[in-house]
Amino acid sequence: MGEHDGVPVPGALVQADQPWGDAALARLYDAFPFAADLPLYLELAAAEGDRVLELACGSGRVLVPLARAGHHVAGLDASPHMLALARDKLAAAGPEVAARARLVRGDMRAFALDGPFDLAVIAVKSFAYLVDRPDQLRALRAVAAHLRLGGVLALDLLHPAPAWLLEPPGSLRQDLVQQVPAQGVTVARTEAVVSIDLAAQVRVIRSAYEVVADDGTVTKRFVEWPFRYTYRFEAEHLLERAGFEIEAVYGGYRREPFASESRTMLFLARRRE
Repeated sequence: MGEHDGVPVPGALVQADQPWGDAALARLYDAFPFAADLPLYLELAAAEGDRVLELACGSGRVLVPLARAGHHVAGLDASPHMLALARDKLAAAGPEVAARARLVRGDMRAFALDGPFDLAVIAVKSFAYLVDRPDQLRALRAVAAHLRLGGVLALDLLHPAPAWLLEPPGSLRQDLVQQVPAQGVTVARTEAVVSIDLAAQVRVIRSAYEVVADDGTVTKRFVEWPFRYTYRFEAEHLLERAGFEIEAVYGGYRREPFASESRTMLFLARRRE
């Protein structure tokens, strides 16, 4: 098994230690498009001011549309592979768009960027990569330090419903299948529960990506990582300790009320004056 110039060898089985540590795996994230949250972030940026900070910006899924809309955006991510994809997207969007964005490799728990910012975004459950409370608090305090007084943080968390929590180790779920004509492949993702620690609120997840080329060759890639879920009032307490006031908690990206059946727990929190 192995790789050549970042392209999976047909039939290879490749294990990645973390989702952000594998160049080929980084490209697979874009195989599954998601844009349901973009209108909300564009609306918030228009209302709060055009200086936006995105933590765990990845391949630029949110950052590039914000820059295209005229906002000045700084994107921070731990993965050089994800940032390379974001740079490619900015270059393809044209020099005017690219000039409004800057990409920085760094750790969301400790970073220093020129600010202040009007809006900060932590999208698509990326906060769950922080697996203990001190790291969560460090990250939120770092965000608060980079926002202007009254600036807003949009924090997208999973709502840990009882049915999700009770899925036993070994549970499988094939949640995504997507054709990628530009790459001549079909990608399927199957997620497995490896373990769950209810006391630590950490669930270990293994994702298996099966990439089937048009010629029938198959590449499989595996990644396993801990996912730290957070409850509503725990999150509110963390945000308040970090210097925020909770403005709203939504159950979806159209500002739906947060309810028992909500799968998303979206916080809007404003840096205290």
